[in-house]
Amino acid sequence: MAGSWRRPRTEKPDFHKQDLIICPATRFFDQMSFIGDEVVGCFVIETEKGIVLLDCMNPDERCVEIIKNGFHDLALDIHDLFAIIISHGHGDHFGMAGYFKEKYGAMIYMSKTDYDFARNLPEHFPWKPVTFEVDHYLDDGTVLDFGDVKIKSVHTPGHTAGCFSFIIPVTDEGRKHHVALWGGSGIMPDSNKEDYYHSLVRFTKLCYEYKVDGEISTHPCLDMGLQRYKMVREITDGMPNPFVLGEEGYHYYERQFYDYVKEYWN
Repeated sequence: MAGSWRRPRTEKPDFHKQDLIICPATRFFDQMSFIGDEVVGCFVIETEKGIVLLDCMNPDERCVEIIKNGFHDLALDIHDLFAIIISHGHGDHFGMAGYFKEKYGAMIYMSKTDYDFARNLPEHFPWKPVTFEVDHYLDDGTVLDFGDVKIKSVHTPGHTAGCFSFIIPVTDEGRKHHVALWGGSGIMPDSNKEDYYHSLVRFTKLCYEYKVDGEISTHPCLDMGLQRYKMVREITDGMPNPFVLGEEGYHYYERQFYDYVKEYWN
């Protein structure tokens, strides 16, 4: 079948190993950078109101140091951290948000549903429940206004009940694009598969409306992120940005999430 020969890599590396590859902090759009390792990361968005962190890695000291060092390597002042947006209530996304709130005054944005979930995590989850306070609860369809950057937040239950996905305006050397972050990439044993599917269909329609032509993933193993960040660091004039896929390319990438639904329903 035409177009079916190149499939995304969707297998996570062993996140229990001690020598995870750390990605050098990489600015890949004019106002957006990635900090993280081969399993999980976060996105730094520079706005008129301050720096916004999208997700916060794992809740451990190692990831705190990775984020701090990443800010330094990007020549950014972590004291300018204005807000942390948490896509959903799993520990590899809320990370040490409470630490950054207490130390640097960052405001935390998160859905009320997943905040309650993260405060009362089931015992079988590997993370401790959160103790921080949320400053702003995410509402479906709300545009988070950070001045020159306005982020569309979309409730996409399925991965978790309060999961959110985002459409973010960016520029690449001044050229305008929209990138999408699908908030809860996989289907967990306790995920609601029907909700996941309906959320994905709805988010796909919104991405068409916003003419989304690029994607980002908190888990770089889902989109060959480390390889593409390396390309950005070594890019020369005249070469295209590997995170700009075009509208058709974005929706081709998105197919892997529909494949998850098929896999679990078969």
